[in-house]
Amino acid sequence: MGRRSQGEAGAWSMDLVRAVSTLRDAAGMTNQELIDRSGMSASYFYGRLRGAAPFDANDIEKLARALGTHPHEISRVAASVGEAHAIEPMVDIETKELGRRLTAVSRAPRLDGSMFDVDGLVSELADRGVALDRDEWSALLGGDSTSPVRVRVLEGVGVYAGVPTAYLLDLGDAAAVEAAEANFEFREALKASGADSVSARAVGEISPAALRAIAQTLRSISAQ
Repeated sequence: MGRRSQGEAGAWSMDLVRAVSTLRDAAGMTNQELIDRSGMSASYFYGRLRGAAPFDANDIEKLARALGTHPHEISRVAASVGEAHAIEPMVDIETKELGRRLTAVSRAPRLDGSMFDVDGLVSELADRGVALDRDEWSALLGGDSTSPVRVRVLEGVGVYAGVPTAYLLDLGDAAAVEAAEANFEFREALKASGADSVSARAVGEISPAALRAIAQTLRSISAQ
């Protein structure tokens, strides 16, 4: 086979990443288990998972051993990846406003009452086959990332935090903003009051105005 062009090499690198993820899922393994079995460091593995650098031949051999397969099988699966799957879904977005919303998400309690944790987010995204490191998260949070932004990252943040994806993906949806930020206010007041966090899941179709009124009442009770 002749030498690949830079563009072809980049596409092949991402096909290898998808092949590794596919075989990992088939083996019923998490990314952390694959990292442990392959002997790679987490930073090395995730850097290649997000395309910062390619897996080399030695990496593929280590991964194949960890997955209980042959390096040729990884190459075969990579070659079978369809063209439609070679494109990472992206969304054009106003990064400063996105950063403001992500900051609001990260400061609010999650639905179960626990606080937003970056390491927990990174781990949950990794289990979904999405690589995110602290540098990229900091850029997103600070509004310093470049647009377009990866859709799967924002979807994963929404799932982890219990936030409708429209709040992060459709910045023009005023209703989604009002509903989500009233809910954040309610969660914060609920946590401060010591009430059962299950209540945060049971607000149903309560309007943003009503949620803010409840939050104000909870804060008043807590202050007494």
